[in-house]
Amino acid sequence: MTREITIGGKKYKFRSTAAIPRMYRIRFGRDIFVDMEKLQKDIEDGEKAQEGSSIPITSLEMFENIAYLMNKHGDPSQPDDVYEWLDQFDAFNIYEILPEILKLWNLNNKRTSAPKKNGRRIDREVNTALFLLRAVQCGISISDMDYLSIGMINDMFIEMKNDEYDYPLIATQADIDNL
Repeated sequence: MTREITIGGKKYKFRSTAAIPRMYRIRFGRDIFVDMEKLQKDIEDGEKAQEGSSIPITSLEMFENIAYLMNKHGDPSQPDDVYEWLDQFDAFNIYEILPEILKLWNLNNKRTSAPKKNGRRIDREVNTALFLLRAVQCGISISDMDYLSIGMINDMFIEMKNDEYDYPLIATQADIDNL
């Protein structure tokens, strides 16, 4: 998923793929799934609070790191250091840019498959380690992740598990003819 976001009148290319969780962990030593959830909660809490409130500084740093990494992924010519990247902007309103980053993240996480088994949950809280484990179980290489979304890999994992489902009733040729 790629999206152009305008900051200070200039367009910047942002990209989010299945490689982002691993890149984020390597670069910042943190889990992007956990950080995105916290960031979204802090924004919602800030919106519920009185006018003029701001998000905590830790969430601001998470936002900067995520925005930087997605921009660097979309445009490799961007600086290699997050502070150098931030220096190129006079100032920007986090509340204008963050919704675009969240849309990009949510598009990257969108899935379409549903598990067939109701007895065993595979929809638990996702973190980077679990996500990478699912990718390996599906036989997806690290280099392949650059071309896939997180949602696609989750769909592939669900469908792989659906293949193991023992369907209690299988249609016969007569059933199909009756359709």
